Amino acid sequence: MRKRSQALCGVAWRRKHRQADALQVLLALGLLWPLGRLNVASAQTGIATPAPKSEIRNPNSPHWPFDAAEAQRRQKEAATALGGQTERQIDLGGGVTMALVLIPPGEFVMGAPKDESPLDPDESPQARVRIERPFWLGKCEVTNQQYRRFKPAHNSRTIDTYWKDRTGPGPSANDDLQPVIRISWHEAMQFCQWLSGKAGAPCRLPTESEWEYACRAGAATPFSCPADQLSKHANIADKSLASIKPWAVLDDKQSDGASVSAQVGKYQPNAWGLHDMHGNVFEWCLSVYKPYPYRTDDDRENPSAAGPRVIRGGSWDDLPRRCRSAFRLSYPPDYRVYNVGFRVACPAP
Repeated sequence: MRKRSQALCGVAWRRKHRQADALQVLLALGLLWPLGRLNVASAQTGIATPAPKSEIRNPNSPHWPFDAAEAQRRQKEAATALGGQTERQIDLGGGVTMALVLIPPGEFVMGAPKDESPLDPDESPQARVRIERPFWLGKCEVTNQQYRRFKPAHNSRTIDTYWKDRTGPGPSANDDLQPVIRISWHEAMQFCQWLSGKAGAPCRLPTESEWEYACRAGAATPFSCPADQLSKHANIADKSLASIKPWAVLDDKQSDGASVSAQVGKYQPNAWGLHDMHGNVFEWCLSVYKPYPYRTDDDRENPSAAGPRVIRGGSWDDLPRRCRSAFRLSYPPDYRVYNVGFRVACPAP
C-alpha cells in the first residue's frame, strides 16, 4: 500500500512540476556529468534515449549474466584502457580519504521477474540496460567521519530501542566508520558537490540503473552472492537484530553479528570490490521513483524534477527480501531517515 501511495503521489507531483530541460541545462553548464548512458545517447548532451520497445518485450541479453571471474576481467580491461588502476583514493583532508572502485561499461537486465518477489510488483517489467561508459563508485557507503569533513556538526545519533516496559536510545550509529545516516537526498547531493572540488571531477549520486548494475556485478540472481551466504556479505535483519528488537520479524537462519549499522567494509565485497551493496543502510539514488520499465526520457534522471527519490540496497533493519539487488523503495528528498545513507559516483576520464 505504501509503495502504491508513493507512486500515485509521484505521478501527481511530476505532472505539476515537470521541468524537461533542467538536466540539459546542468549538462551544458558543466554542473552535471553523465556517468552511464542507456543505449544510444546524444553526442551533444550525453542524455540517454529510452530502451527500444523490442528490448523491453524481450529483455534477455547475450552479454549477461556473467560470473565473478568475467566481472573482474572486464573491470581490469576497463582500467587498462584508462591507463590506471581499478581503485582510486580521494583525499578529503585531515587524514581522511575515500576509496572509489572502477565499474566497467556493460549491459544487464534491470529489475526482477514477477515470480522473484510477488510482494514487489514495481520491479517489473524488466528492461535491458546498457551502461556505455565506465564510472567510479564508492567502495563503501559514506561514513560519519567522511561526511563530517563536509559538515563537522553532523550527528547520526543512536538507534532507539522499544521494549515492553521502556523505550530509549540504543546502540550508537555515530561512530566514525559507521555509514552516515539521517541525511536527506538534498544533503547527499550537496556533499557530492563539495566532493567534486576534492576529486577534481563532478561527483553525484548514482542513478538507479548504475546502482543496480554495480550491485549485481554480473549476477542475475536475487543477490550478488549465494542466498545462504548472505550474512557473510550483508548486514540484514537476522538473529543479531534480536538483541535490540526481540519482537521483530527477522531471518533466524543467519547471523551477521551486528544489531544496527556496522563499520563499512566489514562484510565481503561483490565481484567488483563493492562492500555493503546489500544491507547495512539503504542508499539514496539520483533517480526519481517512477514505474518500470526503466527509461530515461521521462525526467526520472532530472535532479530538478519533483517527486520521491529512489533508495536501494536494504538495511540492517530489513529482511533479505528488501535487500535484494532489484528491490526499490523511495522517500521524499527532504526526509532524513534512520537507516538511509548514500555512496557517491564520479565519471571516469
